[in-house]
Amino acid sequence: MNQFTKRLLVFGGLVFGFASFTLALTQVVSYKPWGVPDSRRDDYDQRVAELDRQAIERETYQNKPRPSARAWPAVHDFGWVRPGETVRHTVEIENVGNADLNLRIRETNSDRLTAQLEGQQLAPGESTRCTIELVASRQPSAEPFQGRVTIATNDPLNKTVILSVFSRQRKELVLPGAIDFGSHDMGQASTVDFLIYSQLAQRLNVVDVSNAAFDLQWVAVPEPIDNQTVGDQTLGDLSATAASRITVEMEAKDYGHYSDQLELTVEIDGQEQQCKLDFGGRVRPPIGFYGPNVDRRTGVDFGTVENNEQHDLFVVVRSRADRSRKIAVLDIEPKELQAELQPLETDGSYRLRISIPKGCPYRRFNLAEQHGYIQIGDPEMKSYSNWLPVYGVVGDFDAD
Repeated sequence: MNQFTKRLLVFGGLVFGFASFTLALTQVVSYKPWGVPDSRRDDYDQRVAELDRQAIERETYQNKPRPSARAWPAVHDFGWVRPGETVRHTVEIENVGNADLNLRIRETNSDRLTAQLEGQQLAPGESTRCTIELVASRQPSAEPFQGRVTIATNDPLNKTVILSVFSRQRKELVLPGAIDFGSHDMGQASTVDFLIYSQLAQRLNVVDVSNAAFDLQWVAVPEPIDNQTVGDQTLGDLSATAASRITVEMEAKDYGHYSDQLELTVEIDGQEQQCKLDFGGRVRPPIGFYGPNVDRRTGVDFGTVENNEQHDLFVVVRSRADRSRKIAVLDIEPKELQAELQPLETDGSYRLRISIPKGCPYRRFNLAEQHGYIQIGDPEMKSYSNWLPVYGVVGDFDAD
């Protein structure tokens, strides 16, 4: 055997061995399904197995007679129901298959829900009725009711028929979740109006609206049901029977965010009820800072600057609540900063110059817990003031 033949046999053996090894690997290695995390692998495998089983059953019964149930309407909304009210709905069930259909009520998901079949065996083309009865809860509930009736069948491909019903319980008094007075200036009253309504009563009268911590004025007038909206629904859509629109005007005593509860006394069909309603709002600081150098969240930032020259930033200052009030610079931090306030032509408006002077020693005031500020306000009434945060680093950085 010559040398070429030997090399050819060796090469063929190597190719055969590599092919055998690759084939063995394909029999051993299993690839994970793409996009399925390991924690959901069992669910994925079970779902795939179920789909395979269904495919086999469909193929098995493709040319065999079998029953098939069709229900309409399988979903029904009872809408608004009164506490303790009994409502019924009838569903038509037809055998659209080509073999006898057997039906049986297997379960309902609530003890307040019952179902009854007129017939339990249907020949092909026959139909029957299933009557679903719901007894609404007597206890107040804000959550909608979701009921389900499960009917077992002898259809090998669809072994159950699900009938679903929904309802919402009427309330004696419906209040908004909360009311918002929004943002307003100090010394300025804020006004908000809102609707309250009943889905059961015929007469609704607001007797009192109060809060011990705030000065407020209120007025309530009956609201017509037709064409009045709450959010994106009308009062008619919400099954309201009586409604009242309340307007509240209130003035906060200090600036900043505030929240509390309104205490309402409401007469419903002659019976008084006490209820509470959350409210909130925000009084803007009496003095505001404006300009391209001002960030409304962080203030002004000099950055990192050398002390070989003076650095200036300019800000417009406005007295929001009382334009006739005289305001001035009350405090500066760090003390090396300089601030000058000059009045502008518009009443209550000023031009504030903030300076890092030439030759200022090294100062770092650019941290959240260590920053500078300028306090502007009325020298005779320190509560009428506001702080402008100031950030920066200054020093002789070329000295090294």
